[in-house]
Amino acid sequence: MKDSETLDAVKGFIEENVLKGQGAVEGDTPLLEWGILDSLSVARLGAFIEKRYGVVMPGDTPLAEKFHSLDSVVAFVGELRAAG
Repeated sequence: MKDSETLDAVKGFIEENVLKGQGAVEGDTPLLEWGILDSLSVARLGAFIEKRYGVVMPGDTPLAEKFHSLDSVVAFVGELRAAG
């Protein structure tokens, strides 16, 4: 089950801060493969997630897996919150 609040928050962050209102992402959009997220935007998204949800992003986070799509980012946030 998807966390719709987290989905909306992460989607909004990417669309506003990364795409600058010039595009949209869906749950299965390949964020890294399509070049939507790069190392800087992943770091910014990670900082946003840490601040908003009070979690700590592990230094050994497998980016290709956890930041592959909007759905995978939302699932990762859920994992961090459950562990936290």
